[in-house]
Amino acid sequence: MTTIKDVAKLAGVSASTVSRALSNRVFVEEETRQKVLNAVKELNYHPSVLAKGLREGRSHMLAFLVPDINSLFYPMVMKSMERYAAEKGYALILCNNNEEIENEKKNITMLRSRGIDGLLCMSVEDDVSHLLQFEEESGIPVVLVNRDVPNQVSCVSVDNEYGGYLMTKHLLEQGHRKIAGMFGDLGRQRFRARYAGCKRAMEEYGIENDKQYFIYNVDTIEEAYQKTLEALSGKDGPTAFFASMDILAIGIYSGISRAGLRIPEDISVVGFDNIFMTQYMIPPLTTYSSPLDQLTKESIDCVLNQIENPKEIRQMKLKGELMERSSVQNRISQ
Repeated sequence: MTTIKDVAKLAGVSASTVSRALSNRVFVEEETRQKVLNAVKELNYHPSVLAKGLREGRSHMLAFLVPDINSLFYPMVMKSMERYAAEKGYALILCNNNEEIENEKKNITMLRSRGIDGLLCMSVEDDVSHLLQFEEESGIPVVLVNRDVPNQVSCVSVDNEYGGYLMTKHLLEQGHRKIAGMFGDLGRQRFRARYAGCKRAMEEYGIENDKQYFIYNVDTIEEAYQKTLEALSGKDGPTAFFASMDILAIGIYSGISRAGLRIPEDISVVGFDNIFMTQYMIPPLTTYSSPLDQLTKESIDCVLNQIENPKEIRQMKLKGELMERSSVQNRISQ
């Protein structure tokens, strides 16, 4: 098996120079670095992660907790997070909390003994006191992903308020005034933010009774389907729906079809997140494209920075963009 000494001998440098050149954390002359890299390639040398961890006092493992792997959104984040962590030389332990805060607390307790270098968490609930306690007691940095907790812990989030505003404004710009905003559990900060953005757009357009058609605390496709049928059963129903999660748009589509109506000719629909299947819906769904790769990149960079600089808390919100497809009818030109 090739050793670091073999690489050093071929490159004509010391073993410590090889170690420095491969760490990318200590300055090494570029000519020397290239000699080392060429020797590594020629000898097909693979550094021992365990040995490196023992030298640096680190495991090169991160943990990522998500609320529910059955969601269509969280696996997309997990895949991107795992890929970017690997690029940075870290393995990722993935934990599913099954939408239960007690599972989240148990997983955090378990991870404390696994020697992780950092913890990333899409928390189940807004109360993250257990995460703050974990960080304080263990000294392991914590970064909240797509969650906002001002001034206490590092947070990297999609700008949910802006997304709600942008999607509602798009409907308003297309001439819709009777908009049914369908929101997830308002006990959770991200849905409150999407609700606030939707409401802000309606207020900017001076629409009276702007919340007349709003539907609250809808979490499943079945609930979205039933609520859509109810909303369309009256004489003065909405002309458009804003689904605060793309998954709800599936139920909305089904409800519209069951009511004998068409998308977008009769009812327009927009969503939030741009999960992979939205482009294959009939018609393809116009939605808020959350910047998932940027979210995961910034989250990994944030936790790695905090490993080096424990007291440096970072908080950022990332704006997504309108992904316009064919689920919205322009009522102005009619």
